[in-house]
Amino acid sequence: MKEQTENSYRRRIDAVKSYVKQNLEFELTLDILARVASLSPYHFHRIFKTFTGESLGEYIQRSRIEKAAMALRSNPKMQLLDAALTYGYSSADGF
Repeated sequence: MKEQTENSYRRRIDAVKSYVKQNLEFELTLDILARVASLSPYHFHRIFKTFTGESLGEYIQRSRIEKAAMALRSNPKMQLLDAALTYGYSSADGF
């Protein structure tokens, strides 16, 4: 891969990662995130996995869990359900 292309992809993936971190409480679909990266969904999914080492779904799941865990840790009185709902889960069971 040419350095210029690699840098362009890296910037696009970084933009998506930032978008995900700022929007964890919303639905984050492949189509939405591919648009953020200005790539086709198929191409974006392949590039994302190549640059991050994890699928888009795994990345979103991990990001949500990490953010909820930090919220629970910083606020011990927070209910598990509240943390789950705040960070994009539909129930505490799914969390």
